[in-house]
Amino acid sequence: MDKLRKLSLFIVLLSQLGFGALAQSGIDSPYSRFGIGNIATRSPNARQQAMGGIGNAISSNRFVNPANPATYARFDSLSFLFNVGFNATAVTYTTASQTESGNTAGLTYFSAGFPVTKWWRTGIGLIPASRIGFNVVVPGVSEQGIAYNKSYEGKGGLNQLYFGNAFKVSKNLSLGLNFNYTFGKSTTASFLYFPDSTHMATTKVESRVMANDFSLDYGLLYSIPFSEKSYLHLGATFGQQMNLNVNREYLVQSQFGGLNGEIEYVLDTIFYSPKQEGTLLLPPKAGIGIAYEKTDKWLAGIDFNWQNWEKYELFNLKDSLINSWNIAAGGQYTPNHTSISGYWKRVTYRAGARYNQTYLKINGHPINEFGISFGMGLPLPRSLTTIDLSLEVGRRGTLSDKLIRETFVNFTFGLSIYERWFVKSRYN
Repeated sequence: MDKLRKLSLFIVLLSQLGFGALAQSGIDSPYSRFGIGNIATRSPNARQQAMGGIGNAISSNRFVNPANPATYARFDSLSFLFNVGFNATAVTYTTASQTESGNTAGLTYFSAGFPVTKWWRTGIGLIPASRIGFNVVVPGVSEQGIAYNKSYEGKGGLNQLYFGNAFKVSKNLSLGLNFNYTFGKSTTASFLYFPDSTHMATTKVESRVMANDFSLDYGLLYSIPFSEKSYLHLGATFGQQMNLNVNREYLVQSQFGGLNGEIEYVLDTIFYSPKQEGTLLLPPKAGIGIAYEKTDKWLAGIDFNWQNWEKYELFNLKDSLINSWNIAAGGQYTPNHTSISGYWKRVTYRAGARYNQTYLKINGHPINEFGISFGMGLPLPRSLTTIDLSLEVGRRGTLSDKLIRETFVNFTFGLSIYERWFVKSRYN
């Protein structure tokens, strides 16, 4: 009971930390201006990121995999799991005429998993759902020959708090579901200003949107044993459509300053709507996966995911989004997890790749994305806890028709804590 009280307090404290940290957003991508921003990976754990993000058929007793809640059934009956990860991303933005850079950093995820009964396991955690972070300036000249700039800025995104349960239906089959609370705030603004004149006011248009609601994700995992330690895992996932409650504050005003962190001097409020209530419709999604595993030795898998973004709506207005899909493949290898003499033989080596068709199609060009990833799992001495490192290099977008190509490097540091908390004490 003492450990359960500590666990409850620990989760509350991390929740408070996580809400603030996951909400942080630097310059992420100009493409995050559209839809709900850049969609975060469904497999945020550093282990999975190093394997291309696969997760639909990956089950383990060492980490929590929210991509498929049925995988929680793999947790053993005596242990408590805790996973936390921090991410840093550097991006280079390239157009036909110039190059710039940006970066983001912060807490990426935390999760915990533990047994409830012999046939019931639970996982809880907080992960990002989308990110918004952009600052784009578009120059122009008016009909009167006056030079002007139009600046677009945005920050925020959506986070997802989940409480998952997995049930072992038979020796080889498990079912699971995540109860999700999706929430977040985004602020987008546009500025029309005249860089050659200090006497002409700036027009600012700002929209602040807050969203929150509940939803369910479902998972299935079927494992086919070929030997005592060799398994073929088949996984399937489905996420229901979400109609998030949304409040929007809308403001149009004229001002001096307010750009790039300058002090804002308001001249006049042209229009102000303090509260518009509506819905944000996030469409259903589905995924399948297959993985072959030799326990404590190697694993290889492949995933396919799809989401119907043509159904997306905000305040009953559709957007020109297209359906997205993703394919990922990856694996890991451990030379000898019980080696005493050689530390690097106990290290787990990982690699993977992914290709995404995002929900964006601009000027007739789909904004696609691909990445190649590598990583390691470093065991700590005299412990089952590991440090997990992941490095991904990839590209998003195109240079065609004055669009932007992004080259990014993602680094994730993860800590996977494995403790035996539920062992009864024995006395002689």
